[in-house]
Amino acid sequence: MASVVLWGGCFLQLHWRGDCFFAARNCCLSGDQIAMADCCEVYHEEPPKQPKKKEKPRDEEEKRPRETKKVDQGRINALQMLETIPAGDGSRAGELFAILEQYAGDREMGRSCAKAAERMAVSENGLDQLAAVGALQGLVKMWQAHGNDTSVSVHMNQVMARFWERASSDDQWICLPAQLAVGKALITSGQSEWLAEAHRAAVSMHEKGHKTAAMELYRLCIDELEKTHGPENQCALQAQNNLAVLLEECQQFHEAEKLHTEVCKKMEAQFGAEHGDVTSSKFNLAALKAKMGSLEESEKIYRQVLEVRERTLGPQHSNTLRAKSNLAEILRRQERLEDAEQMLKNLVDQAHVSFGRDDPTTLKARCQLAHILAVQGDETRHRQAEAHLREVVSRREQKLGPSHPETLTALGRLAFLLECSNPREAEQLNEQIWQRLDSLAPAERRRGRSRAGGFLLGLAELGEPEREEALVRQVAERRSSTLGATHPDTLSARAELASILGRKELPEAQAESLALRREVANLSETCLGAEHVETLAAKAALAGAILRSLGPEANLADVKTARAEAEELHLKATARFKAAQTPMPSPTIPSFAGYAPGSSKIAVLAQG
Repeated sequence: MASVVLWGGCFLQLHWRGDCFFAARNCCLSGDQIAMADCCEVYHEEPPKQPKKKEKPRDEEEKRPRETKKVDQGRINALQMLETIPAGDGSRAGELFAILEQYAGDREMGRSCAKAAERMAVSENGLDQLAAVGALQGLVKMWQAHGNDTSVSVHMNQVMARFWERASSDDQWICLPAQLAVGKALITSGQSEWLAEAHRAAVSMHEKGHKTAAMELYRLCIDELEKTHGPENQCALQAQNNLAVLLEECQQFHEAEKLHTEVCKKMEAQFGAEHGDVTSSKFNLAALKAKMGSLEESEKIYRQVLEVRERTLGPQHSNTLRAKSNLAEILRRQERLEDAEQMLKNLVDQAHVSFGRDDPTTLKARCQLAHILAVQGDETRHRQAEAHLREVVSRREQKLGPSHPETLTALGRLAFLLECSNPREAEQLNEQIWQRLDSLAPAERRRGRSRAGGFLLGLAELGEPEREEALVRQVAERRSSTLGATHPDTLSARAELASILGRKELPEAQAESLALRREVANLSETCLGAEHVETLAAKAALAGAILRSLGPEANLADVKTARAEAEELHLKATARFKAAQTPMPSPTIPSFAGYAPGSSKIAVLAQG
């Protein structure tokens, strides 16, 4: 069926096929033809009824496309600029951030920004600039808005992987305010896959001594883990354990005790008393109890841990021996010396069998046994202790080197042991320690002037000790009046005078030597710092002077008090050997308002 219609001066013959018309002919008509067409009857066949669309006048149809196709030249320019950013170039990080702010809801623009950020982040400078201007936080917001966009997720995962890789390897970098702010934004973004990375960064900061920033990251990780997985989640409990360890190191013992206790209860309820994480948590709690002076509670918990580990891991496992070592120390502190000695002898034998004579576990156990033997005052045990320490020093020098902190610690223990029986050798050993430590310490922690007669011409060796003492007194007084009492040169001269007086047997000379040692040690720590080599030397010398000041007439209580003070000073000095060799950290560690002990107290989140 065909129909004829007149449209705009054109004659159209339309044919119906199927469900639509199509034009068969289109010709222009003259005026007469138009008139004839007007008189024609038009035939057509009705098509199937369809919903009629309201036709708009032609002039409106022509106007509408021009309105919708209005060009946003600024948007085009922004897209082109993002595409031209070269890899590693962070100079346009501010512009990228401004575009993110201007086109916050534009998905295509978000993709382009994420892609450009991925190219920038391939270099450290580019990553620094993105963090410095806040662009990474802006990208995180955009990611949250378009989280179901595959392209955005791919590019953002690459950027954030680069961020956490840098954070875990450069603890100074992650502690900067801008980087910490990015870490906080990521942790609270709802992207749970980054919580493990954030926790690793917190562990790294913790181990490097950035305690304020590490504590803030730990707390944020715990909050997000509990929110996402619940308070009983194993990863959340591991992070809580690490926070408790950090609180303990910051001397916040009561808060640490509360957190350790909570973690122990939750872990034991979830995994059972024999699970490895449970015994580790109890081990940490026992160590904290010992620090707080609760020795009976600490002993009880250590015995529980030791019993489980001997049954589940075996008596010669390293974790079993570590628990036995700590328990022996608790027994020593309770003055149950024979029990501690027996336990340590057994520990040394087991360590020999399991790890060999040169293993750090074995050598540490021998040092501990030597200490127990020495404090009992028996001459035979004293000789046994000396033999243990000499062998430990020899083996550590061969395996670790003469200036390793563990080697110096053993050498310091041997010098301390010889203070009364062989003071001349003790002095020589101490001088070896300070020379070795000086060679590795940063410049700001070295001794400023040589000691032990560098300016004296060895008058004592020539048989003129009185003249030697007089000259040193004169030097010490002159330096005190011209340089001041706290000047390093003055402290060095006063320490030398104390050493000369300490070699005399007169009680008056011994008392003056001890007073000088105390004064030099206190002033050195105040003026030079606790990790300065001169301070460590002064503390160790003071410990030896305290031991030598004990005469045969001293009562038992005085001897006990003096020995306890000397041992505490000596242990503090040797514990700082490693810190003395480490460069000084940044003076302040920014927070978000902007070493762990060798017992593996700090745990990194388990994979998956």
